[in-house]
Amino acid sequence: MIRFLDGPAEGTPLDLRRAPVLLRVVIDQDGTVDALDQLDDTPKDSETIYVYYRDGEVSRGFMCSRGRGGKGCQLILSADYRLHAEQPDVRATERWQEWCVAKQVIGINDATT
Repeated sequence: MIRFLDGPAEGTPLDLRRAPVLLRVVIDQDGTVDALDQLDDTPKDSETIYVYYRDGEVSRGFMCSRGRGGKGCQLILSADYRLHAEQPDVRATERWQEWCVAKQVIGINDATT
């Protein structure tokens, strides 16, 4: 589970497929909190973007189940995030990627972490 320790998303747990070093968190006008963790995620016009950074390492685990509906396993990521001191205008994915490159963190463990 992804936890946000401060800022506007504080206390909101999310189940994400990636836990990158830098993460765009969005809050919709209705208060719904989500994260743009996938490389092709884009924000809605109604969402406000906040930049968070991962505080510490990522823990990984698997949850497997067998039941009437079949069986399956799911990767569970656990990481803590804090609000980044800098809140740049990163609505456009290209700007987000440029900003991450400038911070020299894009590509670091970006497959699942």
